[in-house]
Amino acid sequence: MTEDVKTQRHGRLQRARSIDGVHVNSFVQVLYRHGLVMGIVSMTLLLLSAAENPMQHYTIGLFSNPQPYLLATVAIVIFCVFYSHLRRMGYFPMQGFWLSYLLYISIVEELTFRVLLPNILSISLQSTAAVVLSNIIFAGFHYYTLRWKLINCLAVFFAGLGLSRLLNNTEDLALVVLVHWLVTFINTPTWPGGR
Repeated sequence: MTEDVKTQRHGRLQRARSIDGVHVNSFVQVLYRHGLVMGIVSMTLLLLSAAENPMQHYTIGLFSNPQPYLLATVAIVIFCVFYSHLRRMGYFPMQGFWLSYLLYISIVEELTFRVLLPNILSISLQSTAAVVLSNIIFAGFHYYTLRWKLINCLAVFFAGLGLSRLLNNTEDLALVVLVHWLVTFINTPTWPGGR
């Protein structure tokens, strides 16, 4: 397979390769460039927010009545397996690892960019401005860590605003994570290099 065909197949969301740049073409690259970076950012913000614990307010529903969330999780997994079967993407181990990674990144990104970062930014900004700036940073991270095209990052910015609105209306972080997880799977149903 030629390099151009590989780029078209693996890099559908990626900007053109620069002289010293790389395409993100493997699950391992996603884990290091995106998953690890987002995890470090999330842990850093958690440490900065430790005194306030802003998550507590958004997880009351999850801890007081976890059954609907467990049922929703099972329903999403069944949907993803069925979708993978229809699209002939395979199941395990890689498809299962990818689905688990998407859940991890949904938790990390929602915690970071919908709760922790807006909370920290709202110390010096109006709450609406804090949410908008947090979502700009959210989109920017995808531009650099996953090397996405700008148009895809704009879509992520607006999707992030929608998730922020959902969190504001429901005050339910677990619900927002589940929505993020499902939408991310539909958008990228297999790992880079997968079928």
